[in-house]
This record gives sequence, C-alpha cells and structure tokens, in this order.
Amino acid sequence: MDIELGKASEGPLKGIRVLDVTSMITGPLCSQMLGDLGAEVIKIEPTHGEVARWMMPPENGGLTGFYYQMNRNKRSLALNLQKEEGIAILKRLATDVDILVESFRPAYDPIAQGLVGMMHIQGKRFGGKPQLIQSAIVDKTTATTAAGIAMAALYARESINGSGRGQRVDVPMIDACAANSLPDMLPVDSFQPSELPDAEPLAVLRTFATLDGHVVGMALQDNHFEGLCQALECEHLLEREGMRNVGERISDFGPWLDAIEEEIGSWPTDELLARFDANGVTCGKVKTIREFAEDPQARHNRTLFDAEHPEPGTLRYVRYPGHFSDTPASLTRHPPRLGEHIAEILAEAGFSEEEVQSFEAAGVMLNYQS
Repeated sequence: MDIELGKASEGPLKGIRVLDVTSMITGPLCSQMLGDLGAEVIKIEPTHGEVARWMMPPENGGLTGFYYQMNRNKRSLALNLQKEEGIAILKRLATDVDILVESFRPAYDPIAQGLVGMMHIQGKRFGGKPQLIQSAIVDKTTATTAAGIAMAALYARESINGSGRGQRVDVPMIDACAANSLPDMLPVDSFQPSELPDAEPLAVLRTFATLDGHVVGMALQDNHFEGLCQALECEHLLEREGMRNVGERISDFGPWLDAIEEEIGSWPTDELLARFDANGVTCGKVKTIREFAEDPQARHNRTLFDAEHPEPGTLRYVRYPGHFSDTPASLTRHPPRLGEHIAEILAEAGFSEEEVQSFEAAGVMLNYQS
C-alpha cells in the first residue's frame, strides 16, 4: 500500500464519491476500504464527534488510536442532523455521490456472534461453555463484505449491460457472519431433513505447545504426515493402527493428534520449525501482534506500515490487503480532525461562504478551527 499523502489517488475507485454517515467499526471500516481504493470519502459526524474519537485509549494529538484505524482517506464534515438545515445539507450532498454508507439501526457484534451459532463451536474445547471470539469479528466481517457488495452494485449500474441506476443494498450482520463462518460448518445439514448431530469443531484445528511457545499447522496427507513424523523423530507412529494412512487418521483425529501433541511438547519452537521446514511440513509459530509486525513475510508485504503525521508523529496502520500491479491502494489522507474540511466540502456542493458562516453561527455545523 503506497504512502501518497497529499496526492490524488490512482486507485481503481478513483472518481467514485462516498458519503459515510456511520460510526464505530462496521461503517467506518467499509468506507475506509473504499477510500483506500481511491474513492473520495466524506465522513459525516455529529458536532460532538462520533464515539470512536474519544471512547478508547490511547489518545494522541486529539484522536484515539481506535479512531485512527477506521478513518483514514476521508474528509470530515461535522453536521447537526437534529436541525432541519443539517438534514437539508446532507440531502444536498447525497445527490452528488455514488455510494451512501449508513448504519442508523444499531447492531452489536456479541449478539450476532451468539445468534449465528459459532459460539457453541468455539466453546466445545472449553467444557462446552459458548465462547465469544475476542475481537469484533462480525463488525469487521460485515465491513469487508459490505465494501465488496457496494462495488458490485456500482458495477450493476456502470457496466456495459448495467441499469444506469443506483439501488438500495442492505447487509445484515447475521447474514455477513453466516456467509463467512458457516460454509465449513453446514455440511451436516446440506441434505434436508438431516438426522446427523449438530456441527462440531474441525478436529484437525489444534494449537500445540512447545517447550517455549506454541505452534499451529496441518499434516493430513500421507506425505505430510510422514514428514511430520520424521521431523519429530517418531517414525514408529507411521505403523500404529489409526495412523497408517490418511483414511485412518481422518476417521478419528483424536489419537494421532494427541500423540503428535506429546511429541511436539519436547522441542523448542525455533528448532522445531526448522525441522518441519526441512521435511516439507507446513507449520507456523503462534505470535503476538507485535511479533507479527516483525515477521519477515509481514514486513515484505508491509502488512502493518508506518506513516508520519505532523502532530502525533509516527502512526501504524494495517494495509488494504489487495496488492494491485497498476492501480494500487494508497494512503493519501490521515484520519481527519472533526469538521476539518467544512469549507471545501460545502464549496464543492455550491454553498457560499456567507451560508457556511450562517450555518456555523446557528450550530448546524462545527468547524474544527473555530
């Protein structure tokens, strides 16, 4: 992801205009992705600022780290939608955009996690008590899903056989969560009516403790399992009943995974990974986020990248995941101050300086410089 601060984006959505009337995670992250791809995003906030600006530390330069991660590549307009003039301004702006992102109906990540069914899957290994994923996974899944859907709607309007018209698109959180979580859980119910038990966790997904950390990996095929046993110097397992071929191992994951777990526990992580690599076994170290930032592949990809800001200094971001050869995603703007771009946004919409001043005086909008 290129750092092109202050420059025009050359991304694939260059020329597309987006109006973002959202807060917190889902909507802001969706519109940020569109902005990363070159769309021009106008963020509408209440005059006291959206909650992400102040709800979660750390804070630096008047903005929180939480806000910084969801709101780059946007301009800000602080608008009082409790006043008729504020609604009128919003409607006027909406007539000149390609995408309007809104999330006025509240929805909450933990509730969606509970409804979709994955909490029971997560909890099987914890004595059966349902477990939440310890991240706002549904909010973020919905954001990425919505960004893709918005681009599909644009294509439906603009393509050779397109309609030439916009359309309303709803992205329910439970639908986004189910679409991304259930495909590998639903096979037991593919054929209806089903008499099979409820879905179970994928038994092969297991974390293995080493002498000084943890690793994860997979060795299902016969050649991979052979390499695994060679790396661990436990070739005797290749002849043990239930482990002799992929058919036996898939029929009952428990015995061979338990045996491998015991063997892995006697090796230090780095030596173990070197031995796995030499024997063609796909395995990786379980890292913290800060350790991940130093991972060679992550550094090569610039998955987490730093950019300089004139006030808080060095900022760290997560890159847009697409690596384009000709129309790259880019950082052209740091997250905006509240109401930072009132004058230019309203001038583009045809409002005079006198009108803007009267709006400010009437409390219809807030200029961060005032």
